[in-house]
Formats: sequence, C-alpha cells, structure tokens
Amino acid sequence: MIGNLSQSMFSIQHLLSGFAYLIGLIFFFVGLTKLKKIGGAGGHSQEKIFVPLAYFLGGAALIFLPSTVHTLANTAFGAGNVLAYTKYNQYNIYNAMKIIIETTGLIWFIRGCVLLVSSSQPGVQHGPKGLMFLCAGVLAMNFQNTTAMLTAVMGQLEALTLTIKTSQGY
Repeated sequence: MIGNLSQSMFSIQHLLSGFAYLIGLIFFFVGLTKLKKIGGAGGHSQEKIFVPLAYFLGGAALIFLPSTVHTLANTAFGAGNVLAYTKYNQYNIYNAMKIIIETTGLIWFIRGCVLLVSSSQPGVQHGPKGLMFLCAGVLAMNFQNTTAMLTAVMGQLEALTLTIKTSQGY
C-alpha cells in the first residue's frame, strides 16, 4: 500500500511545483501593487520598502522552485553526493517512505516561503515559524543527506564523549 502511495507522490510533487509557481506569480503582482502604492504616495506611505521586496524575493523563490531547492541543498550538504544516484524501487519500504518524506518536505518548503513573505507585513509574527518550515523542508527534501549528516554528528559526539570519559579516568 505504501509503495502504491509513493508511486503517486511524483504526480503530487509536480502539482505542488505548479501550485508554487502560481503562488510566486501572485506574490510578484502583490509586490508590484505594493510598490506602486509606495511610489504613488510620494514617499508619504505607511508601507515600508522591504514589504514589496519580500514579496519579490518570495515570488522568485517559488517561481524558480527547483533551482531554489537545489541551491539550498548544495549550500546545506555540498555538491555532488553519491546518494543522489540510487535507483527508485517502489516495493522497497525505505524508498517508498523517502518519496513520501520528500513530498512532505516540498509542502513545508512552500509553506515556509509563504509564511516568511506574509511576515514582512507590519504586525504579523510568523517569521520564525516560516523559517523553521523552510529549513525543515530543505532537510526533508534531502532526507538521505540529512540522515547521513546526523549519523556523522552523533558518531563524532560519541567519540568526543568517550575521549572525555577516558581522560577523566573512568
């Protein structure tokens, strides 16, 4: 059942990418209207200039979603990873769960972008939550790299703990 569910996740990922593209276009239009409102008021507007800039930046991130995700993944985990070339097998439970987690990460990434852009408005307090969704989305979309990184960090912490223990004479 999970294998069949994961097989349909590829279509859902494409649908979410198209949805993100539409949200990005809407953000561009909202940014243009806010910029026009600021410029039309002759500098006496209550709007701050970073509000339309946040809409432009969020719109660009959502329009160019594959490039944005690839760039953030390379920033977090480095370029050229052997784990990226593993073949997909829908009957393997690990591969099926990996696709489901990656799709969830895509949803979190889009939600994080929307929350960050909406938090640029004065009085809205969703910035930290949006940043956490954005980071969690990047980590979930690169699930194999995230688990490999956490395994390495835990191994280093274990080695450090044993070193401290032996130096104390226990």
